[in-house]
Amino acid sequence: MPYFTLDASSLQHWLTNHADLASLLGGSPSAWTIREVSDGNLNTVFLVDGPAGSLCCKQALPHVRVAPDWPMPLERALYEARYMRATADAVRPAAPELYFYDDEMFLLVMECLTPHEVLRTALIRDEVQPGFSAVIGQYVARSVHATSWISQPFEHGSKLLADFAGNTALTRITVDLILTDPFRPCSRNPAPEADLLPDVEALQADKPLHRAVGNLQERFLTARQALLHGDLHTGSIMQHKDDVRVIDGEFATMGPIGFDCGLYLGNLALHACGAPHKGNLITAEITAFWNSFTADFRTLLKTGGGDVWALSDDVEREEMLNTFLHSILQDTTGFCGLEMIRRTIGFAQVADYTLCVTPESRTEARRKALKTGRTLILAAPTVHNLEGLLNLLTLR
Repeated sequence: MPYFTLDASSLQHWLTNHADLASLLGGSPSAWTIREVSDGNLNTVFLVDGPAGSLCCKQALPHVRVAPDWPMPLERALYEARYMRATADAVRPAAPELYFYDDEMFLLVMECLTPHEVLRTALIRDEVQPGFSAVIGQYVARSVHATSWISQPFEHGSKLLADFAGNTALTRITVDLILTDPFRPCSRNPAPEADLLPDVEALQADKPLHRAVGNLQERFLTARQALLHGDLHTGSIMQHKDDVRVIDGEFATMGPIGFDCGLYLGNLALHACGAPHKGNLITAEITAFWNSFTADFRTLLKTGGGDVWALSDDVEREEMLNTFLHSILQDTTGFCGLEMIRRTIGFAQVADYTLCVTPESRTEARRKALKTGRTLILAAPTVHNLEGLLNLLTLR
């Protein structure tokens, strides 16, 4: 079947031709309810409810959903399916189950997450259960352990490199929108409010900052430590009470572990910029994330399996693990700073700033995010522990 963009009617017809999926819904097609819930920038998403169960159907569009003149390759859906399959056993149940991938319609059919809502939305509404970040820390630890050179034979890593090397279009988005565009005049950057313009111009003329960003660009493109989610933020996580799930792995690529960590923590820090009274909550969540990630990662890497560190004894392995986690923390700090700047003045900004009650407070929140982001990027090589990162964030 040649590709075409699905609507509710054509999706219903498509599902009737896939008996296994139709049986999960139960009943006849006339008893199914299909509603579109598209929210992101790149895809259409439908939730399908039947007498016996529900499905989530996500189809790639040939362009950015919110910018039809910006073409996007449909094959990005393939990489999301590959990511879900590569990490499913390790992270279950912290991600939805993938039931089917149609490589002609570029359509993923997966577990329906209801009554879950997007974590960013829940944070804005103050409808989160504290400690949710511990689940995300565990998710990152387990996904990267399942795909790292330390824990897996090099043949496994080589296959992952081959499987995800073609995801260049979405990696290009990362390189441009996070690692480059905010630091130069660029038509993709929304025009900042007038009072913030001097701060933006200063960042875009800051040569020491640009050199530090260059180091992070190199880390992202050359440090192929493990398979990354690639877009891990509070908008790509769903939650309902204590059930937390990670979604939207279409940016998956091999890269530095601190990239996923930094993007997630950067979005938490941005929330605190928009809602300073939540500084203690966000500090606690950042602490929960890092403690959960490091504890789980330490436990998983106590034993071997990979060709890296294959000669280490228990004492040497502990020392090497300490050094490795230290380097991940420094990468995390730098990428956290990049994300704070990108989501403040670059493309795809965050809704957390709507918590600011006046235009002046919003400008000040954005200014703080830019200043903090710059500090994190420049000071990343000097961070030695979580307390050092928290001190740079100044959320308490």
